[in-house]
Amino acid sequence: LECEIETPGQWKSRSRALKEFSALQRPPIPDALDEMLRGYQRVGAAWLWHLCANNLGGVLADEMGLGKTIQALALLSAVKALDRDGLPSLVVCPAGLIENWMRECARFAPALRVVRHHGGERLSGARGFDERDLVITSYQTLVRDAELFMPQEFATVIADEAQHIKNRRTQAAASLRALRARSRFVLTGTPVENSLDDLRSIFAFILPGYLPRVPEGMKGEDRAWYDQRHLKQAAPYILRRSKLLVAPELPEKIEQTLYCELAPEQLRLYNELREQGRKAIFDLEMSGASEGRLRMEALTRLLRLRQTCTDPRLVRAGMEAADSAKLKALEEILEEAVDGGHRVLVFSQFVEALKLIAEMLREKELSFAYIDGSTPNRQRECDRFNDDDSIPVFLISLKAGGTGLNLTGADTVVHFDPWWNPAVEAQATDRAHRIGQTRTVTSLKLIATGTVEEKVLELQQGKAAILRELFDESAAQTSKVSLADLRGLLD
Repeated sequence: LECEIETPGQWKSRSRALKEFSALQRPPIPDALDEMLRGYQRVGAAWLWHLCANNLGGVLADEMGLGKTIQALALLSAVKALDRDGLPSLVVCPAGLIENWMRECARFAPALRVVRHHGGERLSGARGFDERDLVITSYQTLVRDAELFMPQEFATVIADEAQHIKNRRTQAAASLRALRARSRFVLTGTPVENSLDDLRSIFAFILPGYLPRVPEGMKGEDRAWYDQRHLKQAAPYILRRSKLLVAPELPEKIEQTLYCELAPEQLRLYNELREQGRKAIFDLEMSGASEGRLRMEALTRLLRLRQTCTDPRLVRAGMEAADSAKLKALEEILEEAVDGGHRVLVFSQFVEALKLIAEMLREKELSFAYIDGSTPNRQRECDRFNDDDSIPVFLISLKAGGTGLNLTGADTVVHFDPWWNPAVEAQATDRAHRIGQTRTVTSLKLIATGTVEEKVLELQQGKAAILRELFDESAAQTSKVSLADLRGLLD
């Protein structure tokens, strides 16, 4: 007896849209946001929206630098537009990325009513979710405040940086799985880092029960069968585009600023040093000190503040690696970049900071090249990096490596700390972005939010207009920062 079983139309639609991008529909987002999206980002936003509209989940696994955050914000904007129940959405990310999410929301989705739940800024109770479109918190805070989050239903939950939930036994992974949400998504450039167990842990969050558990003790061919089956099942719910794939839509150089919120002890030290600096300048002014003396004192005090932003261990003994927000952010950047097959130049003006980064790389057993002012043969170290693809990271002193080097073996540049003169940073980036480079270069600038570094960034933007009108030989003249600029940075 032959019979034909008709698949329900709803499931036909879901299946077709997952396989054929042409079947995806534009999400209901503001025109202003839509105009900011590149073509592949529109596809990504539509893909996320399709899954969300069908109460499904997914993994947006685009390579670093392709704009996973803006695609996620397009989804969140669409959710707000059509969610008639008034449910909030939730973003869970590393603590160091909360400020970046807040700023990206303000830039790309200003209509969203966003609240930060972290540190001293916490919702006091369940009513805090009322009349909110989006709550942003960290993994640690989610675990700590589980009693507040678990009873709340969310329209959508987005987990950023999946390495925090790749081990399903961690508290963060368990807390995410316990959340009540209509749809769940993960943003990561590395969905599989160590083994397929990473992917299984992610899917236990986004689509609970979809991937059956591998029986305990399963090995060899039986284990391989489960791996292949799970890969095939997971594939429709993972969207990954490489820079190579979308290259025609990309500029030759992508420049991004990543804002880092200072760690608690780091912030206390920063505020202490800032108050000491302001008092020292005031006392000198009252004593009738010359402008040159005031300038020297201001530069010294600002140096301490900038070092504290970079890594507080540069200023005070007894501080720990965990007290450096930037070091934590750099770890996550390097993890995603290296897993994605990218090679990274890390620039800092502080040699001691580079040495602390080198310690971290040794602990992670990541090989690296290194240049500072005391390196006897810089070209030999550059050749070693360019010729050996197994070296993923090159640590470079800004002054020692800003000019004269060709490092097209790298396609990612990280500026660990900002410099007064944007031309100096541009020259450093151009070590990778120059003739012979065949890939799009991503340049990331780490900025400690609410600090002198943000003010340096504003100063850079003001000087950039001047620099565009000058020859390279004259650029050094604009690096002289006025006393008024220095005083403004300490205020």
